[in-house]
Amino acid sequence: MLTSGLILTFLFYALLLFLLLAVVVLLPKSFLGEPAKSVLNWLPPFLGGKALRDWAATAAEQLAQKRLAGKRSGETASQLAMEIEEAAMHAMLPLVEPADLKRIVACPETGQGRVGVTAPEALAIADYIRKNKSRAEQKRIYDLAVENAKKIASRKACDGTPHPCALQGGDHVCCVFAQRPLRCRPLHAISVAKEMSRHDAPPAHSPAQAPDEPRHERIVAEGIEAGVTRALKSAGLDANIYELNSALATALENPDAAERWARGEDVFHNALR
Repeated sequence: MLTSGLILTFLFYALLLFLLLAVVVLLPKSFLGEPAKSVLNWLPPFLGGKALRDWAATAAEQLAQKRLAGKRSGETASQLAMEIEEAAMHAMLPLVEPADLKRIVACPETGQGRVGVTAPEALAIADYIRKNKSRAEQKRIYDLAVENAKKIASRKACDGTPHPCALQGGDHVCCVFAQRPLRCRPLHAISVAKEMSRHDAPPAHSPAQAPDEPRHERIVAEGIEAGVTRALKSAGLDANIYELNSALATALENPDAAERWARGEDVFHNALR
C-alpha cells in the first residue's frame, strides 16, 4: 500500500513537471506577452566575467547560424540584426517587464563616441531609415555620416574630439532607436536599470562584480558580438566590425547593398574598420 502511494505521488509530480514545461515552451505569445522559448534561451545563467561572455557568444552564434542557414535574401541582414538585438536586450535586462525592454532612453549630448557595427547592423539601419524617414531626414543623416567618416579617417589617432552622431535627434534620442546598434545598447540598458531603482548594483541574477570588471550589460554585448562575427565568418559572409558613420554612408548610397551582402560580396570594402 505504501509502495503504491509513493508511485502515485511520484507520477503526480512527474505529470505536474511535464505540464509546467509544456506551459513554458508551448503557450502562445498572446498569453505570455512574448515567445517563452526565446525568453528562456536568453535568460543568463548565474555567471559573470569570461563565463558570461562565453555564454552570450555561444547563444548568439547559434541564433545567427540558424538565420543564415537557409536561403539568404535582401531581408536577411535586417532579420538577423533584429533578432540579435532583441535577444541582447533580454540578456542585458532579464528581470524587467517586456514593455521596459522597449523603453526609449536618450543618449548623452555628444552621442556614444566611436561606435562599431557589423555589416548586418549597418544594412539594417539603412533599411530602417529608407522605410521610416523622409527624404530630407535621409539626406541629413547621410550627409552627417559622410562628414563624420571623413573627419575620423583624416586622423591617424583618435584625439578625443566628439562627433555629433548622425543618428541622434535634437532631443538626443536615436532616430533609429528600435534598430540602434548593439554597442549602443549597454548604455541604454544601464539607464533603464537605473530608472528602475537598480542604480549601480549588479543585476540580482548574477554574482557581485569586481570593481574593475565591466558591467553585466557590456559583457553580454561583447559576447554577442563575438558570437555573431563567428557565425558570419563560418557562413562565408563579411565578419568585420566597421565604424558606424562610414558603414552607414556606404549602406545608404547603395540601395542593393543588402542583396549583394547576402550573396557574399564585400560591400563595405571601402568602409573604415
